[in-house]
Amino acid sequence: MGRTVVVLGGGISGLAASYHLSRAPCPPKVMLGGSWLQTLEARGTVLSQELFQQQAQQAAAAQLGLKGPPSHCLVHLHKNCIPQYTLGHWQKLEAATQFLASQRLPLTLAGASYEGVAVNDCIESGRQAAARVLGSEPNS
Repeated sequence: MGRTVVVLGGGISGLAASYHLSRAPCPPKVMLGGSWLQTLEARGTVLSQELFQQQAQQAAAAQLGLKGPPSHCLVHLHKNCIPQYTLGHWQKLEAATQFLASQRLPLTLAGASYEGVAVNDCIESGRQAAARVLGSEPNS
């Protein structure tokens, strides 16, 4: 049986860890974070390696049917590396975009904080920002 790999948070270092660890045969990965992590912090829960490993094993058991303990578990905690959009995010983004346009400020917003956190969303965001800076319409 392959090993279960736990990557918390993600970001570039988490992505790199996932890539290198994924080269092992059949290593399931578990990513935890977002509002779940914020809830733990708000409760004053001690964020230990053991807690994350236990939660990841429970997730792997429930979602992947992996009942036994992993042969290896590597835990990385990367706090605040993936944006967690809050209620009203899109309205705030629209207001900021309108403000930049009305003030004719030479600023273009791009990246995970605005219209998607996935790698493909970030690439598209950068492509569209470059097209706006160059004065051309981005292709859909």
